[in-house]
Amino acid sequence: MHDIIIRSGLDIVGRTERMIETAKQLLYNGSLDEVELCELDYEIERLKAVVFAADEAIRSLARTAECRPQAGWFHGPHGTLH
Repeated sequence: MHDIIIRSGLDIVGRTERMIETAKQLLYNGSLDEVELCELDYEIERLKAVVFAADEAIRSLARTAECRPQAGWFHGPHGTLH
């Protein structure tokens, strides 16, 4: 389950990063007026912040998922139950 969430999350981050690059190209090709340029630039910066936060959260989840089996071993019962 964690693997699916992590892979899907990283896929979303990758797609969003490509979308940001495409939007940046629109900014610099000259087809937008001044107001549209400012609005697009602002939205790109907001989107970059969200992607960064999502990427950090997904990587943190991945680290937690990797450590969980080990944590269960350390915190589980260490004696034999009769």
